[in-house]
Amino acid sequence: MKCTRTPLLFLLCVLMAGLLSACSSRPTEFYMLAADSTPLSAPSMPEPTMALGILTVPGYLDRPGVVVLAAEGTGLTVPRFNVWAEPLQQGLRRVIASMLTEPLCHAGVTVTPHGAERPGTDFVLHQEIVRFDADASGRVVMEARWSLFNRNTRRVCGKGSFAAREQVSMPAFGSEAMFNTVVAAESKLVQAYARAITPELVRLVQQELAKPVRERFPE
Repeated sequence: MKCTRTPLLFLLCVLMAGLLSACSSRPTEFYMLAADSTPLSAPSMPEPTMALGILTVPGYLDRPGVVVLAAEGTGLTVPRFNVWAEPLQQGLRRVIASMLTEPLCHAGVTVTPHGAERPGTDFVLHQEIVRFDADASGRVVMEARWSLFNRNTRRVCGKGSFAAREQVSMPAFGSEAMFNTVVAAESKLVQAYARAITPELVRLVQQELAKPVRERFPE
């Protein structure tokens, strides 16, 4: 009996190891949010600076996988093999900074994705992403709030909110095509958010910079 069991057990172990190896060999797909902006070429940049400060996302999004909600919006799909190429906050920060750079430069302000506490930073843009997700029905939603802080006067000089949605035709659930569709739609929403807040940011920074020096730099 022992002579027949041992080979069978060994064979079963080999088969199980092969199955586990096959399951774990699936390649991981990485995704990035895309900006829709023209690279800025300038011989010099304006001295006034606006840095992107705190940027928060809901806890359910603070994970590597590209989260997709169930159609009713109560369940979550968090994939193991379809993940962000960078932390989501970092991707949002990168795209928003890229979209704001050119229009704010023309308004006389240099935009940086970091450096809120750096000496010489005049304005800090704080952002709270309230919602940023897609569901199985193809509805993609973004909601956000923002505030602009003047570090020289130590006061908030403006704030606002944004909400928008995209409806997409969803490929087979869980497929690579589905995640490509979701990330493309989410990229469009981030771009729309940056475009929506740009005019008010330009107005606010120009309003602040036009004030007399004694008001811009109170003791």
